[in-house]
Order: sequence, then C-alpha cells, then structure tokens
Amino acid sequence: MKIESGEIILTHDEVFIREDIFTNVPGDERPHLLARQCQECGDISFPPFQNCLKCGSQKDTVEKVLSNEGVLSSFTIARQVMPGFSPNYILANIRMRDDPTLVLVAQLTDVKAEDAEIGMELTMVPKIISRRINGNKVVSYCFRPIDPDKVTEGEGGQLL
Repeated sequence: MKIESGEIILTHDEVFIREDIFTNVPGDERPHLLARQCQECGDISFPPFQNCLKCGSQKDTVEKVLSNEGVLSSFTIARQVMPGFSPNYILANIRMRDDPTLVLVAQLTDVKAEDAEIGMELTMVPKIISRRINGNKVVSYCFRPIDPDKVTEGEGGQLL
C-alpha cells in the first residue's frame, strides 16, 4: 500500500476492509474517510449507508468527507482475537470532530497501550490490520495520536 495525492494505491495482495470508505481531497496528501449524511435529519453514518438509519428517511443520503480527526472516548486491549489478527491491539471508540454524536470503532496504531488516554486527540491513518485465509492483506482505517510525543511507530494496529 502506498499513498499518492491522498489516494490509497493497493498492491496485488491487498484489499480494503470495505469499498467506498476512503476518498481523496484535492490538495490534501492524506486519504479521508467517506461517510454519508441524511438530507432530512442531518445524521452522519459511517460506514456509509444509502438511507438514513436514524430517521428512516428513504431519500438517498449524500456523501460527506470526514475531517479524519477525533477524540478517544473509550478503549480496550484485544487479547483474544480472530484468526488473521495479531493479539494485544487497542480497539477504540473515537468521537469524530465533524459531529460529536458520530463514534467510530477502530484500532489505535503507533501508540503504546500505557500511553493511550481518554480525551487524546487522534487522526486517521490507513493500515494493514489483518490477513485473510487466502493471504490477502486487509487495509482499514486506524487512528493514531496527533501529539508526536505520544506516537511510537510500529505499535499496534498493523499486521505483524
């Protein structure tokens, strides 16, 4: 996997955890998460849904590019994991800046468990999080600390 002009380019043995969740923003070198927003109630859904799960509107939701920044609201250490995942990663709830009611579940990466703290400011980074039975590497969205003093490269959130 490599990133060019905000676009994620996969190798032949890599797949996205889900299609249509990453997008690029002109002028930004980082990929962004792509959500959808209800035209009736304004609710933001991620992963994106075509219709609103909150109000039940049948109007198509519209694309909404997320800012990639959030705050750590809770976390746990995953010690027993499914096949293809490395144990002892941090699984977190991240409250997104775009909408404080939007909470994503994702792995924390590049941070030691003892350095993770509620209220920590985070930014989204794409990472390889697991390997499928056929050998393909799965690329997903992870979050890492914005504070460079909290970043420990290679800790958690990636395939070993």
